[in-house]
Amino acid sequence: MERINAHKTSARGNIVLLAIGWISALLSLFIYPFIFGVVGVITGILATKNGSRAGLPLIVSSIILMGIGLIFSGVIMNYARRYLGI
Repeated sequence: MERINAHKTSARGNIVLLAIGWISALLSLFIYPFIFGVVGVITGILATKNGSRAGLPLIVSSIILMGIGLIFSGVIMNYARRYLGI
C-alpha cells in the first residue's frame, strides 16, 4: 500500500517538475534566457532522477531554447512588442 502511495506522489512531483521546466524553457526565449534555461535543465535533471523519461527531451529543448534566446532575445522581444502593440 505504501508503495502505491509513494508512486502516486512521485508521479505528481514529476508532473509539477515537468510543467515548471517546460514553462521556464519557453520563457527563456523571451526574458532572462540564461536563468530560465538553467531552471529548465535543472527540473529536467530532477525529473529524470525521479524516473521520468520525459526529462531528457526537456533538458535538450531547454538548452536549445536557451541558446536561441541568448542569440535572438532582443529581436524576439521587438517583434513581440510590435505584434502586441506594446
